[in-house]
Amino acid sequence: MASPFILSEEIMSVSLAKQITQLSAANKPTVFVIALNSQRLLQRCQTEFEQAPYKALPKTPVIYVLPEATHNRSGATVWLPEGKKQLRIEPHLGVVFGQDTSRVSVENALYTVAGYVPVALYSLPNGSYYRPDIEGRCQDGFCVLGQTVMKSAVTNSAEVMVNIALNGAIKKSYVHLDMKHSVAELISFLSQFIAFKAGDILLTGTEDMPLLASAGDEVSVDFVQIGSVSNTIAE
Repeated sequence: MASPFILSEEIMSVSLAKQITQLSAANKPTVFVIALNSQRLLQRCQTEFEQAPYKALPKTPVIYVLPEATHNRSGATVWLPEGKKQLRIEPHLGVVFGQDTSRVSVENALYTVAGYVPVALYSLPNGSYYRPDIEGRCQDGFCVLGQTVMKSAVTNSAEVMVNIALNGAIKKSYVHLDMKHSVAELISFLSQFIAFKAGDILLTGTEDMPLLASAGDEVSVDFVQIGSVSNTIAE
């Protein structure tokens, strides 16, 4: 499988470019995901990334595109792939573009945002971030998208409280401010070589050490001021 990851503005794989083109041609929104944006995760994995071939932590945002088949909705079932017993729960603050966006500055980046969407992205457990597990992140129904709220409803997107509950009990709470690159920085950098369309969604990064969910678990991810998504895990 060709890698859909971008490691810099000079490196865009054929696979990623093809996915963007296909979704654009079908007039469907593209969901972009930022990987390795958690400061704590980068600190924890620094030694691993200093090995060949990278020999350093990522200096620029790392991004991939989710195939349309991964898109799911709150209230739907998230299915475990055959032979798998657990999924990682990765909350993402989703940024919804309100206009076609290309080559914007950091100062003007947030003017392109229409609103925010709560997202629960599931993936297969994998202890290594050194070689991204594309297949484990791009399974059908793994990206649960909530309802979009207007940008004006969110006081500060960098300080959104996230609560994750399993079977009705909150298991983890944190403030979404551990990200290396801000929303404005991400939009500005990526728009230099990606032309975002109105309606496209950018998932801005998840926290370190995600919780695990198993078959039968009821998962709820709540972004205070934005909204929540809930799903049942099944096999």
